Amino acid sequence: MYDIHVILSNTSGSLASLATVLGTNGVGLEGGGVFSTPEAGHAHFLVEDGEKARKVLSEAGFTVSNVCRPLIRKLPQERPGELGEIADTIARKGINILLQYSDHHNRLILVTDDNTRAAEATQKWAILSE
Repeated sequence: MYDIHVILSNTSGSLASLATVLGTNGVGLEGGGVFSTPEAGHAHFLVEDGEKARKVLSEAGFTVSNVCRPLIRKLPQERPGELGEIADTIARKGINILLQYSDHHNRLILVTDDNTRAAEATQKWAILSE
């Protein structure tokens, strides 16, 4: 899985256009969202084929800022505070979480400034399919 970061204009229909281009080209979205600033929208979506998503979006005129493999973890969701616990574990290693969202399987999707060290620090939350 890959996180694809696309810069969108803050105009009506920009998200619809992005989703239509991906869907028309057989790229499914497995999770993500759009986060807006006054200057632009920042779309982060989890996709199976990051390079295909980059290619079809770039060819359609979208600005693809980054494609990377995120850190995927699963919180047991048994008690309040679990996100705080994993975020604190990562922070205590001096690693910054740059992005966090959930996928369609209720897994935690993280992009950090050091995913290798963050993965080591969060083995307790690793999912079996990794």
